Amino acid sequence: MSKKRIVKFEIYRYDPDRDERPYMQKLDVELEPTDKMLLDALVRIKNDVDDSLAIRRSCREGVCGSDAMNINGKNGLACTTNLLELKEPIVLRPLPGLPVIRDLIVDMTHFFNQYHSVRPYLINDTPPPRARAPADA
Repeated sequence: MSKKRIVKFEIYRYDPDRDERPYMQKLDVELEPTDKMLLDALVRIKNDVDDSLAIRRSCREGVCGSDAMNINGKNGLACTTNLLELKEPIVLRPLPGLPVIRDLIVDMTHFFNQYHSVRPYLINDTPPPRARAPADA
């Protein structure tokens, strides 16, 4: 039987309706053996420790990347970040360069506007050539 373990976190917190300015919240969180990925730990924090933590996650809903954040100084996805590969304390901040809506949630409007304006494929105005009949027909 695997043991629970205590993991140290420092999480960027900011609620513009309550807080004058952002601050870092330190937490010691007891994780279950089944908590393998950072997103598992964040859900545990939200459910068991502090339900005011604002995170975004849309796994299996076709919005990959919604749980993107700065993890120990590197941008990454919480759902694909293995907890065992992270040094403690695990420092979580919102993605840099984007306006913070609340805690780890950033406003992605500008990003998605730019994303939709880019067409990463060739656009050909010439119709495709007609198919020829096989030579031995």
